[in-house]
Parts: sequence; structure tokens; C-alpha cells
Amino acid sequence: MHRITEIYANKMYQFRWIIVSVWTVCIIASGIFALQLSDLLTGGGWNDPEADSTTAYQVMIDQVEGRQDSSLTLVVTHDEHQVGSAAYTETLQSISQLLQKEETIELVETWDSVSTEMQSQFIGDDPHTSIGFIGMNIDEGFAQKVLPDIQERLVELVEPLGFQVFLLGAPAFWGETTKLSQEGLELAHLYALPIIVLVLLFVFRSFISSLMPLILAAYSIVASLGFLFFIAEQTELSVFILDATLMLGIGVGIDFSLIFIQRFKEELNRQNGELLNALTSTLKHAGHAILFSSITIIGSMAAILFTDIAAVRSIAMGVMTVVFFLMIATLTLLPALLLIIGHRINNLQLPFFKKKMAQPTESIWYRLSHKVMRRPIAYLLGTGLFLMVIAIPAVDLEVSTPDSRMLPEDTQIRQGIEHLQDSFGVGYASPIHVVIQSDDEPLTTEANLSFLENLTEKLTQLENVENVSSFLSFFPDMELETISMMMTEEKETFPDDVSRMLDRSLSNQEKVAVMDVITNDYSSSETNRQIVHEIRQWIAKDNSPFHLYVGGETAVGIDTSSSLNKALIHVLTFTLLLIFVILMITFKSVVLPIKAIILNTLSLAATYGVLVAVFQYGWGAELLGFGDFGFMQSFIPILLLGLLFSLSTDYEVFLLTRIKEEYQAGKNNEESVALGVAQTAPLISGAALIMITVFASFAFAGVLPMQQLGLGMAVAIAIDATIVRLLLVPATMKLLGNWNWWFPGKKYH
Repeated sequence: MHRITEIYANKMYQFRWIIVSVWTVCIIASGIFALQLSDLLTGGGWNDPEADSTTAYQVMIDQVEGRQDSSLTLVVTHDEHQVGSAAYTETLQSISQLLQKEETIELVETWDSVSTEMQSQFIGDDPHTSIGFIGMNIDEGFAQKVLPDIQERLVELVEPLGFQVFLLGAPAFWGETTKLSQEGLELAHLYALPIIVLVLLFVFRSFISSLMPLILAAYSIVASLGFLFFIAEQTELSVFILDATLMLGIGVGIDFSLIFIQRFKEELNRQNGELLNALTSTLKHAGHAILFSSITIIGSMAAILFTDIAAVRSIAMGVMTVVFFLMIATLTLLPALLLIIGHRINNLQLPFFKKKMAQPTESIWYRLSHKVMRRPIAYLLGTGLFLMVIAIPAVDLEVSTPDSRMLPEDTQIRQGIEHLQDSFGVGYASPIHVVIQSDDEPLTTEANLSFLENLTEKLTQLENVENVSSFLSFFPDMELETISMMMTEEKETFPDDVSRMLDRSLSNQEKVAVMDVITNDYSSSETNRQIVHEIRQWIAKDNSPFHLYVGGETAVGIDTSSSLNKALIHVLTFTLLLIFVILMITFKSVVLPIKAIILNTLSLAATYGVLVAVFQYGWGAELLGFGDFGFMQSFIPILLLGLLFSLSTDYEVFLLTRIKEEYQAGKNNEESVALGVAQTAPLISGAALIMITVFASFAFAGVLPMQQLGLGMAVAIAIDATIVRLLLVPATMKLLGNWNWWFPGKKYH
């Protein structure tokens, strides 16, 4: 192995300028495509393709003309002017004219454009607020990109008149989310960069050394985003992939380079300035640790690729991509740069950091390790109990898919939905859809209308259901025979506005109908979930000749959460097996992987507990500026599982590599642990502080899903770098003694 590493180091030296040149050319090319990536990202992909809610959605948008995926709701309101007043009507006409000039909009239906009989459908309890319906001639993905600009033009039109106008719907929601996500990225960088620079300067004590991790992270991130551009052209990628890629790219990139550069500097001193010998030894130890850490992260994320939720798969793909490029850059670009810079790596030292650092045996970390190992049972029980107490809230973990409450209260979408809910009810913004499909006769026959009427009554009688709307709602107090006759013989004579409204509830062939079940609660509430479960239970027992599907935000949330919960077990099993195998191969030990898995599981449970306490219980959420959602986003637990196990393994590999070196050099178990901790703790602490800073910056600057992921990562790294590495690892390794290194057929002492 040493010979292979030596040959590799020689090749690095021989081709160092070519390697740097190739990387630079590739980064310039990647940068061109990376800048275009955000235009290809979408908010979709949250549906389980095999779920009932997905079938309901697909049948609805394929068959029901007024329910296309880019359909929107228009909300117009004024504090003083009522709907129907001259000022209000004039403003509505101006809004319609502006929208009709947009090339992407083909239909605008507002209160003033429909007949008197239909106008009541456009006004709720608040006489100052009306709604309208907008049809676009583009798909949802492209609509997301143009709607923020259209919304801005509408605001410019009506704001001077004191009116408020909002475009609502899935494309508008995800368009706003993308915009906020990009703004959050800018803020996150603004918050994190100064702290990152300060920590790098403190760890390396020179400007040249501190610059290297930033170069490595930047190169890897640009290369990753450029590569993802080509993936996004072929398949749907979530808007959250950008946040996840940058978050992990900065955090893990600096982490890898810190480990590699610090070891290189140590080896330079140890090898009396011999560059090739220093690089060979660095590759053998730090390079080995980085290689296996990268494989662990990529492997853990690869397990998530087998989930049914496309958006979650795309986020995992983003993490895998950036870690892959980080691994390649750390093992090719970074060695080449270090060989070019050579002894100048320590140039431009900070004057107040020039004093010689203390020996490992003189450090606080060395003394702390021995202190822990003198009373290992007390520290093990104390810290273990502390983490288990923190983990208690995790038993209440509940997940849901994103809804409007993940957006800040001052956003256009959030305000528009609140006006809609105030006027029409909380559930109006996200109704439960019951889709009825007939394979044979049209649903407008008298017998089928009787079935629909009975179903409507049954749905209306459900607790917490405010209203049930269907095409029957347009024929109040009429006999079914009359309705059937009108739909059969007089449909062509209906006014245009009536026909357009019917198109929102009935397909042209009259074989698909949609019922909107309006509740008095939010889409992700337990109330709505219970209603969906009850409707599905009816359908399961019903022997009707029709296909009945339940869709809408609530149903999607239930199905997505169920799909991810099932996948969680498979991902956990795969990740644990992967970590076990990698650590066993790395350290030739059976005991160490088992110990690492137990400690990582305890750390993960504690992290879940903190997240539940903050985002579900609301403890400190208002103080920290987090939204009031009441649930974890559905993809957070499974992503955290993969990321936390793999990143914890990163530190585990780095620390145990040093401990193993000392143990193989003849030190006893306790001294090996103390020296290993003393030599790695400053670097692990610095790397952890940078990671915590990066993740926390996303927690305070991003949209709610990224806040949850960022805070979870920050908490987990903090727990891992302090309680686990400094207390639990020394305590457990002391108790296990030489059994730490047990492997069938092999022993060290």
C-alpha cells in the first residue's frame, strides 16, 4: 500500500501543473452551466408515483380542463373598497388587462367578468376580497420562473391605489420558494464567510494555508453545479438541491481540506521539509481517511436514491455529486497545489500566532482524555443519560410535506393565502380532492348523479368539513332528472362563464368529476389527515362501479410521509451495514464499528429530539426566528440519517486513524487514545466550528426545510465533536481496552 501511495505522490509531482490547469479549465466551463442551473430546478417531485393521491392528481390534470398544473387563483383585496364598488371594479379591469397582455396567460376569470348568477362564487365572507381564476399556457416548471415577475408587475399596478393582489397556486408557491431560497443562500454566505475565515486563520495561523480550503470548496462546488445542470436537463431536480449542495460543499469541503493540509504541514516538519515524503505520508493517513469518509457519505446518500420521492432523490443526488467532486479534488487538485506551493504553505503568518504550539502531552485535550479514562463508567453513564434525555421528544416526531406555512409571514404567497382563508375559510386554500372516474357511462346520467349527490351528503356530514363543492353546486335545488337533461341537451347553450366554471369540476367527456372538500383546518393538520383516512376507508369498503381517488395537499402529505417512513428502515439498515464494513476494513476491527454505530445512533436520536422540541413544540422557535409549522418536513429525518451517520463517521475515521497509529507504534490503549485525541481535537474542533457555522447560517437564512436541515446538522455536529469525540469515545475505548482492536485471527498486543 505504501508503494502505491509513493507512486501516486510521484505522479502528482510530475503532473502538478497539468492537474491544476485541467481543473481550472474544467471549472471555467462548469461555471457557465452552473449559473444556469437554478432556471431548471422545480418545486415538484413530492408525490409517491404509486400513491392514490398521485393517481388523483394525474387523472384530474389530464381530464379536467380547468385543473391544469399551472392553474392559479387570483386574490384581490382592499381595506375600504368593497367588491362591486366603482374603484374596485375599475381595479379588477386593470388587473385583467395587465394579465391578458402576458404571453404565458390565456385565461383570466374575475368577479366582474362573469354573470350575476355566478358572482357569488367569487366572494367569500369578507366583502372587500374577491378571487379569480387564471389559466396559463405553459407547464408548471416554467410557470414557477415567470410568476414572481408577473406578481411584481401586479403589485406595482395596484399598490399606489391601496389594493393588494396575489397569485396563488403550486407554481406561484414554488416560484416564491425558489426566490427565497436564492436570497437565503446569499444571506447564509454573508453570515458564514467571516467566521469561516477567522477559524481558518486560527487553525492554520497563516493566510496561504487558510486560502487553500476556500479554493478547494469553491472548485468542487462549481464543478458539482455544472454537472448537475446536465442532470437537470434530463430529469426533475428540486429547488432544495442548490441549498443542500452548497451547504455540504462548503462544510465538508473545508473539513476535508483542513484534515489534509494540517497533516501535510505536520509531515513537512517530520520529514525535514521533503515534499514528496510529506505528501506520501499525508496521502497514506489523511488521504485514506478522506477516501473512506467520502465513500461512506456517497454510499449513505445512494441508499436514498431508492426512495419513491423524486425531490428527495434529487437532494441526495446533489449531496453525492458535491462529495464526489470534493473527494476527487482533495486527492488530486489539493496535492498538486500543495506541491506547487511547497514550503510557502506557512507564508504570511499572523504575527500573534508565531509562538510554537504545545506538545500533544501538554495540551488540555490530553489531560481531559486521561481525566475521562480515570472514571469511564461515570462519564459514559452521565453523557449517555444526557443524550437520551435530549432524545425524548423524538418519540413525538411527525412529518408533513411543505405547505404555505413554511414561507415567512411577510411573503406575497403567505399573505395572499391568509386573505383567502379569512374570506373563504382556512381549508379553502388547500381542499381535499375526491376524484370520481367512470369507465362506462357519463357521470351526468340520473343514476350517476344520484350517486354523486349521496357522496356529497356523506362528505358534508363529516366533522370539520365546511363545504363540498362539485359541478352539482351550479344547479342548486334542482331535481336530478332536470340536471341530467340540461347537461345532455342544453350544455352547448350554457353561458361561457358557466361552462368555464363547470370545466373546473367535470371533464369534457363527463366521465371524470372533482369534488372539493373544504375543511376548517390547514392541509397538514391532524383534522385533515383524519378526514382523508375516513374517506379512504369508505372507498375501500364501497362497491361502487366508479374509480374513486383522494388527492390534494393533505393526501399527498400522508402518502409522501408514508413512503419515506417505509424507506427510512431500508436506508438505516443499508447505512449501518455500510459504516460497519468500511470501519471494519479501515481499522481491521469488529468492535470499533459496533461502538461507532451505537454512539452515532445516540447522537442522531438526540438531534431528532432537539428538532422536535424547536419545530414541533415551538421551544425557542419564535426567539430564533423559525416559522410556526408544527411538523418536520417529510424529507428531513431520512436526509439527516444519511448525512449525520456519514459525517460522524468522517470524524470517527480521522480520530481513530491517529489512535491506531499510536497503538501500532507500541503505546498502550490509554496513552494511544489520549495522544490521538490530543492531536486531532484542535483540528476536529476547528472543522466542526466551521461546519456548525455553515449549517447554522442556513438555519437562520433559508426557507423552513433548510432551516430544519441546517439546525439539525449544526446540532448533530456540535454533539459529535464535543460529547461524543471528547467524552464518549475515550470512556468507551478505556472500558473496551485491547478489545477495541479485536479482529478474527489478528491482534496487536
